[in-house]
Amino acid sequence: MRDGEHVVGVSVHAGFPNPAADKSLGSLDLNQLLIQHAASTFLFRLRGNDWEDLGIFDEDIAIVDRALGARKNDLVIWWENQTDGFAISKYKDLEADANVWGVVTSVIHQLRNTGA
Repeated sequence: MRDGEHVVGVSVHAGFPNPAADKSLGSLDLNQLLIQHAASTFLFRLRGNDWEDLGIFDEDIAIVDRALGARKNDLVIWWENQTDGFAISKYKDLEADANVWGVVTSVIHQLRNTGA
């Protein structure tokens, strides 16, 4: 569509854009993206491979929010009295007397070990 001598609704790109020159992009803040309630959010390093079918692997980091109420399909961290430790399960699969500690809102999976 033309508006006088100018083409409207068409953009022309030449070469690779410089992200630093684009002032319309805001900064990327992982706290803002991943944490809804900062005061009640905790990070857990997960151990084991029980959740590989969901893309959660040994050494991944679970972001857990204690302020959220669990929904049927949520993953939750709960206190398991038999092992005297935390466990992760789907909320719908827990027994009624399970002590839910918090809701898993995100999982961070590192592709490259940044350690030694």
